[in-house]
Amino acid sequence: MKRIYLAAAIFGTAAVLMMGCGGSDFNVTEADKTVHSAKKTDETGEEAKGSFDDIDITKYVTLGNYKGLSVSVNETAVTDEEIKEAEENSLARLTTTKPVTGRAVREGDTVNIDYEGKKDGVAFQGGTAKGYDLKIGSGTFIDGFEDGLIGANTGDTKELHLTFPEDYHSADLAGQDVVFTVKINSISEDDTPVLNDETAKKLDPDVSTAKEYRDKLKEALQTTKTAAARTQAYNELFTQVQDSSDIAVGDAIPEWLVEQNKADEKENFEASLAAYGMDLNTYLTQQGMTEADFDKTLEAYAQSIARQQLLVQALAKAENISISDADVEAQYKEDAATYGYSDAEGFKAAVKAQGQEDSFKDAVLTRKVQEMLFKNAKVENPENVNW
Repeated sequence: MKRIYLAAAIFGTAAVLMMGCGGSDFNVTEADKTVHSAKKTDETGEEAKGSFDDIDITKYVTLGNYKGLSVSVNETAVTDEEIKEAEENSLARLTTTKPVTGRAVREGDTVNIDYEGKKDGVAFQGGTAKGYDLKIGSGTFIDGFEDGLIGANTGDTKELHLTFPEDYHSADLAGQDVVFTVKINSISEDDTPVLNDETAKKLDPDVSTAKEYRDKLKEALQTTKTAAARTQAYNELFTQVQDSSDIAVGDAIPEWLVEQNKADEKENFEASLAAYGMDLNTYLTQQGMTEADFDKTLEAYAQSIARQQLLVQALAKAENISISDADVEAQYKEDAATYGYSDAEGFKAAVKAQGQEDSFKDAVLTRKVQEMLFKNAKVENPENVNW
């Protein structure tokens, strides 16, 4: 089951929601309870507990102006060009390839090749392969390689004199002149169907005609553009409030909040790497980073998120905003489709299984806070607001 990154995928709001950080009630582990004992206090004198309910938010945030702010909403109308592009992308799922005979390689073809690359007459590591399928124009290989095969025929062997880019990831090859010997084994081309009633049914069994499918594409595009415009407007307003407010920094931020964010962010990051078959140590090695470098970056990011979480809590308190069970249930229902679930219960079960129920509630609260900011803002182009 894919991991659900609540904040980024559900709401796409400010960095407080970027990776699904902890919820409105941050529950610390038993080990954390030992470290953050009831006697331990942060610099404001508050006991280091794992809940926003246990702190005086006014000691951490002095709100700036958050009403009457100006915001511009991006265009949300769906154009014919966007519908056409979406249609082409959909039809690409039904695209097959067919062999080509009697003509040379051209842009867009897929060629099956054997190749060997040499520098100063010596084959270099990673520069040789047999039976490799390469789509011409994909930009998969260095400049000149794919273009150099255009015009060649099946059975031809081409010698390509090329230069690796100066910023190439391998220091041994960066900026170096090389020669690739390439044999064209076969040529094939894409065979993409047109959108008609038959292909529409293949793409979506719930439609009967091409028109119905196009209408659904337009509706989906409208939903996406509206959500993007909302995210842009909400983020802009939130940033304005953040810039005008006095929010705790560094050691003045509740330690439990930063530590919880660090744990959550690290867990999410490692899960993301795992999806690509990589662990954290491998990633750090590839990036030339030490664990200390990573921890420093993680600490700074966790503090940044914490400051925005504190701001959300301060705004919620100032406007007496809270969330009900009905609010949470409504959001589960709204977002189930976004994640590809057939019903809200399936989505809710996935959120629970991944231990992100508090994160979800935190995101719902943030949405309500940002809606409040928007309702109290001066919208410069309200014609784009259709939510």
